Amino acid sequence: MKFKQKNLAGVIIVILSVIISLGTLISSNSIYTVKFKDGSDLYNHPILSDYDQFSQGNFSGYEFSYYNLSVYLDEKTSTVAGNLTVDYYNDDPVNFTQIPFHIYASGMQFDKRAGYIEILNVTTLEDPQEQLDYDVYSNIQLMWVNLTCNLEPGNRISFIISFNTTLPDGNSEKLDRASDYGWDDNHSRIFKFACCYPLPCVYDEFDGWNIDPYILIGDPFYYDMAYYDLIINVPENMTVAATGELIESMTIGERTIHHYNPHLPVREVTFSASHYFIVESDIIPYINITVSSYFLPKSYDLWHDFALEIAINSGSLYHNTFGNYCYSTFNVVEEYTHYGGMEYPLQIYASEAADNYTGVNGPHWYLESIIAHEVAHQWFYNLVGVDEVDWGFLDEGIVCWVSDWYKDVFHPDWHMFEPYWGLDRVRHYSLNYGLPNKINQSVPDCLISGTDYWYLGYTKTNTILEKLRVTLGHENFIEGLTLFFRDNYFEIADLTDLQNAFETVMGESLDWFFFPWFDNPYLPKYNIANVIYDAKSKIINITVKDTNEDLNPYSYSQLIPIKIYSSGLTLEYSDYEWINGTTSLIIPIANQPVRVRLDYSDFVLVQFSNYGLNYLETTDITIVNRSEQKIPGYNILLIILSFSAFGLIILFKKTQIPNE
Repeated sequence: MKFKQKNLAGVIIVILSVIISLGTLISSNSIYTVKFKDGSDLYNHPILSDYDQFSQGNFSGYEFSYYNLSVYLDEKTSTVAGNLTVDYYNDDPVNFTQIPFHIYASGMQFDKRAGYIEILNVTTLEDPQEQLDYDVYSNIQLMWVNLTCNLEPGNRISFIISFNTTLPDGNSEKLDRASDYGWDDNHSRIFKFACCYPLPCVYDEFDGWNIDPYILIGDPFYYDMAYYDLIINVPENMTVAATGELIESMTIGERTIHHYNPHLPVREVTFSASHYFIVESDIIPYINITVSSYFLPKSYDLWHDFALEIAINSGSLYHNTFGNYCYSTFNVVEEYTHYGGMEYPLQIYASEAADNYTGVNGPHWYLESIIAHEVAHQWFYNLVGVDEVDWGFLDEGIVCWVSDWYKDVFHPDWHMFEPYWGLDRVRHYSLNYGLPNKINQSVPDCLISGTDYWYLGYTKTNTILEKLRVTLGHENFIEGLTLFFRDNYFEIADLTDLQNAFETVMGESLDWFFFPWFDNPYLPKYNIANVIYDAKSKIINITVKDTNEDLNPYSYSQLIPIKIYSSGLTLEYSDYEWINGTTSLIIPIANQPVRVRLDYSDFVLVQFSNYGLNYLETTDITIVNRSEQKIPGYNILLIILSFSAFGLIILFKKTQIPNE
């Protein structure tokens, strides 16, 4: 996204009036009453009418696509046969003659058995059924269904896609979102069906059809909301965890058929199945949500009660703070993977590797971090959607901030929001790599430019959001994030929507913050270019230059602690000053300074030139208008005249003629 440059000077003047505060963390059961500058509150603000309606499950007057997904799991061949009945609603302002679908399993990692989606046929629903033409491009994990007539805006079309999915296998380093992994002889085998059916692509105003292939870096998720019915046929005595409420189960011979329905629109569906899952469930009574955990016997000591507790605590905090989790079920499921976890609507996965986590904080800390993070994705991925290919940093950055905030609420002794929360990682990257690391770029752009997407999405973005929280104050920040969630409930959001939400809360433009911190390639790199002290007026003039300013499209503005010392390292001045690009500071100082320091603490973001330093200082100070030095009790002019007169007398005497 490209922003338009606005007048920063006026904005900065306004921002100078904002009181800088860390704010107070809210308790896990608090609900904010957000007040806007126009006097309205969060619950009757006109732009939130959709949230009021949708959060209660009322979608009357709104149209969505409908998908009925019926699958049959064959554990002997590690395949899933399926039919996807499509009732596609065109809510875009263009006619469609084709509809594309992702077939992502064809691009997933594997060990020996590749994942693959084979399209068998596409037919109409009418009787007799008619074949529809389709084109498959497995190299980019895409299929196109060719329609027999134009699908105009506001109209629907229906057809059935029959397919077979081969689940990829894996090893300790190649386990992807779908897999058949583990062993029956030690009760550890799990089938995971995720991104394994034809997923409808999104059409938007920016890209038209979004047909990006499966991406191994970041997430490929970008889907519109739709109603789903999910029918899963599995071997008898196999436990299934799936998106939605279990409507009914029926056992016929050696097979069991489960019917799941989320009841409300979701972005996609998933299921996992195992003969060995242990299931624990509880209900959050005041919001009537059934929360369940599914885990293997080997993980009992870690998962028993604990996974359920974390899901309930984190979900309750996010629900009470940002807005309604409007579904009736939520699952936490153990999985095999080389990453920590993965999010899907109503169901998240957490890695079994937590059992043997050897980090300094231990397995419980690791599992809690995974669950709190993936639960947050129910709010910022499913309920508020993001184009994960073009805007993945936004989705992950928000969730990283939210899940760390959860830790600070429930574990304040972990000090998640101490001044160096994330900052050292940002600076360390800048020092060691020195590469452009603009946040606001797509995953493909990151791959082309060599930018570290993981750094942008999981470290830099949430650190910038924490800087925004410190700048605006905690309550204003929470209100802005809450407004962003409720204003984009069931929609697709981007960075502009996030900025608009914070600007609504503050009543002012925040271009000065969002443009540089998200669009500049480099962090600021300061140099104390000039220091002059006027000894007569007792004023010091300090020029701070951002040496990266010419490399960035926007100037940075941030508060930096300034410290000035006199002889003996006596602290003469200590306060925060706004550094807006190259800045001249004029500060009254009573005694002659010998040292000026920029203190890189309290969420100051800079590009380090020397890792380990947390300040920049200079002793190169020019002193002007020094007072003349006098000898007490003496008049210099009289002394000069006296010496001159004495010299004249001696000279006169030497020139006299001697008396003979």
